[in-house]
Amino acid sequence: MSAMPIRYLPWMALDLARSAGLGMALVGVLAAFLISSMTVVTTGTGGEEMVFLGILDFAVTLFALLATAGIVSTDFAFGYYRTLFARPISPPLYYLQRWLLGGLLVLLATSVVGLAAAARIGAQLPIGLVLVQSALFYLLLGGLVLLLSTITRRDWLIAALVVAAHAGLGAAGSLGAGGTGAAAVLYTLLPPFGLVDVSEQVPTGANLVHVLLYGIALVVAALAVIRLRPLARGARE
Repeated sequence: MSAMPIRYLPWMALDLARSAGLGMALVGVLAAFLISSMTVVTTGTGGEEMVFLGILDFAVTLFALLATAGIVSTDFAFGYYRTLFARPISPPLYYLQRWLLGGLLVLLATSVVGLAAAARIGAQLPIGLVLVQSALFYLLLGGLVLLLSTITRRDWLIAALVVAAHAGLGAAGSLGAGGTGAAAVLYTLLPPFGLVDVSEQVPTGANLVHVLLYGIALVVAALAVIRLRPLARGARE
């Protein structure tokens, strides 16, 4: 019988803090410093807020990528799985725990940058809503990296390209250049990152259901691959 991986939680948290946590701390401090100290010269109203929200949104994206990069593929590439699962520990539950822990670290880092942004922007940026949006964003992007990590070591890079492609198609669609044809279909099939931008309101109704179902499907698919793919097949390419 496979045991719950809760016994690994302290070690897992320490390892995450010493690896991804350091990079996230550097990004968070830099983003908070820029938001707190930079002077933005604009020709209209709202330009300063857009810059600060852009920095916050970019920081959240980096947080999610840092927290999940190589989450599965690294263990398989270097053979760590042989030690990790020498005892009867469930691999899907182990990586689910690691993924959830990464999400908590993302929210912690986001709160630091979000408070810096709120101090400059004011009450129109409720930190609670920023954290909700960040959690939904992590569900999508973190779920995508988790799934990709079960099949390739380039998980974070491919996920970053997907985010960029989604943003590009969305911009093209708003300009009337990508609203029909293959571009529109591709935009619909990609994860709905546009619904969880920290500068926008938290999605409700059908949009919220879309985000939740898409993100949960990514995580479940990743856990299914981990469960069904023989561990002894070795490193991901």
